Amino acid sequence: MAETETKPNQLTYESQHERWLKYGLNVVVVSVVVVLLAGVITYLAQRTNRRLDTTASGQYSLKPQTLNIIQDLKGPIKIVSLYQKPTPEEAAKSPDYAQPVADLLDEYRRKGRNITVDAIDPVTNPTKVDDLITEVTNKYGGEVKKYNAVLDAYGNVYKQIQDLATAEIGKITKLPLNELPDDEDSQTALAGLTTVRSFPKQLDTSKESIERRRKLKPPDLKGAMDSVADSMDLISQRCAAIEEVFNQDKGNAKLPKPIRDYMAAAAPAYQQIKKLADDLLKQTKDVGELKLDDLRQSLRARDAILVMGEKDMRVLPFEQVWKADDQQLKQYVPGQEIKPKFAGEQQISTAILSLTQDKKPKVCFVRAGGAPLTTPGMPPFQRGGPMSVVADRLRQYNFEVLEKDVTGMWAMQSQMQQMPSPPEPTDEQIKDAIWVVMDFPTAEQQPGMPSPTVAAKVADHLRAGGSALVLVSVRGDAMADVMKDWGVEIHPDAVAAHELIKQSEGRQGSAMDEAQRIPFIFDIRDYGDHVITRPLRSLESFLVPLLCVKPTQQVPAGVTVTPIIPLPQSPKSWGETDLEGLQNLTDVKYDEGKDLAGPIYGGIVSEKKLPPSTQPTTAPANKAGTARLVVIGTPAVALDRWINEPDENLLRRGVIASKFPANAELFNNSVFWLARMEPMIAISPAAMEVARIEPMSNGALSAWKNGALLVGLPGLVVLCGAMVYFARRD
Repeated sequence: MAETETKPNQLTYESQHERWLKYGLNVVVVSVVVVLLAGVITYLAQRTNRRLDTTASGQYSLKPQTLNIIQDLKGPIKIVSLYQKPTPEEAAKSPDYAQPVADLLDEYRRKGRNITVDAIDPVTNPTKVDDLITEVTNKYGGEVKKYNAVLDAYGNVYKQIQDLATAEIGKITKLPLNELPDDEDSQTALAGLTTVRSFPKQLDTSKESIERRRKLKPPDLKGAMDSVADSMDLISQRCAAIEEVFNQDKGNAKLPKPIRDYMAAAAPAYQQIKKLADDLLKQTKDVGELKLDDLRQSLRARDAILVMGEKDMRVLPFEQVWKADDQQLKQYVPGQEIKPKFAGEQQISTAILSLTQDKKPKVCFVRAGGAPLTTPGMPPFQRGGPMSVVADRLRQYNFEVLEKDVTGMWAMQSQMQQMPSPPEPTDEQIKDAIWVVMDFPTAEQQPGMPSPTVAAKVADHLRAGGSALVLVSVRGDAMADVMKDWGVEIHPDAVAAHELIKQSEGRQGSAMDEAQRIPFIFDIRDYGDHVITRPLRSLESFLVPLLCVKPTQQVPAGVTVTPIIPLPQSPKSWGETDLEGLQNLTDVKYDEGKDLAGPIYGGIVSEKKLPPSTQPTTAPANKAGTARLVVIGTPAVALDRWINEPDENLLRRGVIASKFPANAELFNNSVFWLARMEPMIAISPAAMEVARIEPMSNGALSAWKNGALLVGLPGLVVLCGAMVYFARRD
């Protein structure tokens, strides 16, 4: 047993009871502290409403564009998931689509201002469905009242038409129809006389359909209205046909006199029937869209999302939220199933944006002749225009997309080939649009005549306070007279080039890595210091061929110029003017005095202060009185060919992502800036799928290799050993 009193320098010993008490108490105290800390951390995490998303693409957190949209909402937005939760048997066979949607909506609720969310399973929660129907009816009840007013009135009109038709049928049954000759004219007259007999049955069938649809839950008011419209349209057309037959045959001597007399006297009755039908038909066309029908269709289609604003509502069906695999991608991973891509955030954010904007911004693709560029296709049967993808993305961001050939050449050529082109907007309709200008030199022209150009139209648009994105083409129009007022100098005959990289000097890898040895192909990851380009840093792009764009030596007063897309200087780069030699890879080198010396840029952003007398035609947000211009030295930034190029490594894992995401991002950000929608400038959800690992410079790589690995780590080991030695040598 341990002694309780000790002499100096005498060791003391603890009893077993004392050891149990000391160490047991330590364990209890530590356990209590750990539990308390865990509770405090959990409480603080819930109070601060924060979660950590560790996925590379930020799959479980909202993207910057979305946060910019929802954090400053002025009015209330309600998002409702109508996804049905799968049964255990269904979950074993197919993915659970409801849970990702519920998680996403929870993020909107936590991060968004004035946003409420709800999840309703239409199968297991019929009561909540009824409440939702009542809410939609009350919130957007104006259209419902209009529909019900017409449907309540149709019965009286039907009765009047039925009474008139019955009276005429009674008169027709007394006519000697069996005395009609067997020739074609007489048989046509017989058809006209007997057509009215089908009116009562047709009205009864329509009435039954209307009542059945109105009793559904929710009521199919649009279907009932369509039934009224179809019935009245058919009766109106038949009355018009009967009148035409009677007018032609009432003087036909081949017909018996009682029939001719009836034809001459019956016109007012059929005219009255037609007027009743036409008046009711007009009422069916004046009721507008029906939000309740959108809800009814979403409940019937299963798995939809409702985004409800103060005055309007959007329905996002399953196919819009879960993008099906593209058949064109099958060639990259034959025999492998590509998972549907979850586009819920982009679709919901776009719906919110469309519900909160007073006016749709417009973008017009302006060209100098040639075929349309943004025409949507019908894959796999019909390919769209070469810029249909960026146009479709702009529509998803609630832009109205237009296209115009300012020379009118394409319309004339189409008419000559007896293939009329779709109507194009007028100059008045596009004056307040953001112009995306292409000046390809490939447009057809008359021999000996200069190539058509858009320069004059662009100058007028910018002078009036408009904004434009100009995509430069090889040997296109430099538009020098226009660009000098903006401090911009375009060189459409100088392609950015670098020294030829030998096989042993560059990295070896994919076909794209090997292609970057070619003098006019660059691995660009730094796009400059501007609000348009900062979010793109380290994203891969394919900008080929890239024409040289430079600021003028003297920038006009009131103009702010920012060069973008700087070309790397290692290896040395310049603007090559020998385009044939560059294409053939023969003797590619910098020729002083002939080629364009560095530094080389692939684009310029310019903003110009407008005189007080100029009234800007751009969006109302232009309170600074400025016009904006973006010039990019290649149309490849907007071409489907490179935007649709998939990342093969991600595709093998079932993830659909672009290999060159910076192309579309640079284009979109340029349009957002021109439209003064700076909060939208960020990386889209599509680009977030790509890992963004910025390549190291040679200096940084050398510092890590030599400084950290060869010197730093061994030096740290020696230092630690020295510290231990001096600490223990005493």
